[in-house]
Amino acid sequence: MRSPIHWAVLGLLIERPGHGYDLFQRFDHAYAGAIELSTHSQINGAVKALEQRSLIERIPPSPPDAPTRPRTTAIVYRATAKGLRDYQEWLMAWSPRSADAPGVFARQLAVLPTPTALAVIERYEQACLGETCTTPVPRSDGRAPGDALELQGRLISEEKHLALAAKIEWARYARSQIKAFAGGQPLRRTDDRGAAGTGGRGSNP
Repeated sequence: MRSPIHWAVLGLLIERPGHGYDLFQRFDHAYAGAIELSTHSQINGAVKALEQRSLIERIPPSPPDAPTRPRTTAIVYRATAKGLRDYQEWLMAWSPRSADAPGVFARQLAVLPTPTALAVIERYEQACLGETCTTPVPRSDGRAPGDALELQGRLISEEKHLALAAKIEWARYARSQIKAFAGGQPLRRTDDRGAAGTGGRGSNP
């Protein structure tokens, strides 16, 4: 399943059950500017694909006299145990080389149970650290005047290195925020860390 829309819808249903129009509204709110929908039917297509793969299931309607849940004519879906497992495995394989728009990984990570979210962050940080150790610095082939090719290579390599360093810093910040949220502690903005003298580069909250 390659479509980011399908995974995003699955994440929304892991967060809480929902029906077609509800999912469309939540998707638009959560992924605005990151994953664009061309039509409402894309949500319906994602729901159908997820149900066919047994990643989600329909919730049986409430009896007419049941006071626990308002009656609705819409079909309400929820994630299955298989859906949660596949979602976790998919996030575990997330690459620091991913070109997805900012915020997509964070939004999909936030719906996971705390221990799983921390495990995903740990694997992601280790993948970033592995990338920083294996990024080569291209050398001049002797044909570019003034070693221009080597200069280009070094600039590109440093750009990649700094981008990975920022992702590592974000992973450490995310870990601290997930732990704080799970413990009922107040969350901090990124600029709060410098003022407090904690959570900066090289720290491991």
